[in-house]
Amino acid sequence: MSAPLLVLTDFTPAADDALQYAAALAAQLQMPLVLLHVNRDSIFDPETFTGRVPHRTEGEIAVALDERLRHLTVPTIPAMTAGRSTAAILEVVEQHRPALVVLGKPNVEDLPDELVTTTSLDLLRATQYPLLVVPMGTLPQRPQSIVIAADGAQFRLAAPAAAVAPLLQALQAHLTVVHVAEPEDDDSCMGALSMVRQSGLLGNLAENAVHTRGARNLDVAKGIEHAAQAVHADLLVLIARRHNILGRLFHRSITAHFIRHSRLPVLALPTAG
Repeated sequence: MSAPLLVLTDFTPAADDALQYAAALAAQLQMPLVLLHVNRDSIFDPETFTGRVPHRTEGEIAVALDERLRHLTVPTIPAMTAGRSTAAILEVVEQHRPALVVLGKPNVEDLPDELVTTTSLDLLRATQYPLLVVPMGTLPQRPQSIVIAADGAQFRLAAPAAAVAPLLQALQAHLTVVHVAEPEDDDSCMGALSMVRQSGLLGNLAENAVHTRGARNLDVAKGIEHAAQAVHADLLVLIARRHNILGRLFHRSITAHFIRHSRLPVLALPTAG
């Protein structure tokens, strides 16, 4: 069996939207799903921040998983584990070695960033597997236009993240490499495109199959957002550099910003160093 998409669920609307989105991807990519619930706390529920976490028995969890499996048209394995959320998830990740880890994002815009300590950011610190964060309300359809944000610096993808390359090709979407420069600098994307190609992320795609778009903006996040809007992107791919993930600056990194605030699904690809 091919590597699955591992979908995390806490049975909230955000998690259900992520499951439907993952099912649409799995159907296009001809991949199975693993649907995982951690019996401790809500993976991405805003109630996590208040300490009010719903408690469910194993029987109630089994019923909730079965309800969701009944509506899926792709092969799906239910999974349940217990323990601290991140540690428990990592054990299942090592067991299944998924192509992607997928989870939903509720609307937390009303909460200050300092209070939003989410499972997605914890997972990026702890694992090298690619992480797909799906905002609540995202339509369950395969992406048609994918933006890959690159800063022009060399990078090497972690082995699990490098395996995403054939998936991006199989989606048959419009691919655009975006580079954001300061207003006084050259916004040419040639250097960024070269680094993305060297990483292997574009696989054997022909040159004319990958487009570029430069942007000038003092705020890198805003530059990426504007470029994504211009090409009608419906999936954003970010390079999650390890020094940002592990260091104190991660809380102010571009990856963290988009995971918290993006209205588009965000695919974060950890680097090897």
